Amino acid sequence: MAGVGCGFVLAGFVLAGVVRAVCIGMLVGVVWVLPARGEGPRPVRGKPTPRELTIVNASKRVVFQVRVSPSDAEQWGEDRLGEVSIPPGGSFRVVLGRIADCLFDVQVMYDNAGQEERRSVDVCRSKAVNFDGAAVVLPPDPFAMARSLTMANRSGRTIQQVFVSSPRAEQWGDDVAPARGIVSGAAGEVVYRGGCVVDLRVVFDNRAAEERRSVDLCKTAGVLIRPGWTIDDAIQPAPAAGQEDVTVLNRTGRVITELYLRPQGSGERMGEEEGADMLGNDVLPAGGRMVVPFSRGGACRFVARMFHGGDRGQSEQRDIDLCRNPLIRLDKAKTPE
Repeated sequence: MAGVGCGFVLAGFVLAGVVRAVCIGMLVGVVWVLPARGEGPRPVRGKPTPRELTIVNASKRVVFQVRVSPSDAEQWGEDRLGEVSIPPGGSFRVVLGRIADCLFDVQVMYDNAGQEERRSVDVCRSKAVNFDGAAVVLPPDPFAMARSLTMANRSGRTIQQVFVSSPRAEQWGDDVAPARGIVSGAAGEVVYRGGCVVDLRVVFDNRAAEERRSVDLCKTAGVLIRPGWTIDDAIQPAPAAGQEDVTVLNRTGRVITELYLRPQGSGERMGEEEGADMLGNDVLPAGGRMVVPFSRGGACRFVARMFHGGDRGQSEQRDIDLCRNPLIRLDKAKTPE
């Protein structure tokens, strides 16, 4: 009734300012006494009470150490297992004593020296904590050989993270990418400790990730990261120093069986300063595309000489600027007017 009365009087504008203030105060009072929704803040301390916590080993490995300490402590406590261990599927009860603290950090160590942690476990509300090995962190093997490889990025995006791990590892381990990553079109050195056969994972600047398993890095000094590298029959090696990838597009309307490039300059002659056939044992069909490594030295403009096989002869194309764009577009020869 009070709420209706105030609403009526306020709507009619007949009460003085003091009465209006009283009505508003009544409404505020109604809001103030409403019960709060949801649960309040989690307690970090309670009354001193005997507390305990059960460690459940839900992993497939034996737990050799258990350390429990208050979440505000700077160091881990002593090992609570002593001479015993927790087999897979087993559990162990840790007696914490008569304490007021509620939040504790728990760390376990497995038989492979991997460590797994749970932070801010509220022992005032939970009497058990599970460890399943999903977040285990393995220490680096101090006896593993330090290895390095060159990773050439032709993916079109910057590589921000690189992970190299043993195929038997449960986690990827530490990021071993160069400090500033590897931008598209560049190469970077990746240093890791481990064997020859590894799993590779690269993470790009858009958070997309690509992986390839069981790569034998002892067979190549580098790895070429490009579209489709995860499903190639074999890992493509990184281009040698001074080389870069160029894309060849065949728009001549004819098959190209051989392709040669030479720097464009005054006094040049057909066949002068030509290197090896860029196609090697391959042929480039009409409308086809091929990515090949090429060392341009200090030159920018090149002349392409093409052989078309059979009696279809050869043709030439000039003004190919590889400094502006690493693309060789081979068009149909123009018919003289």
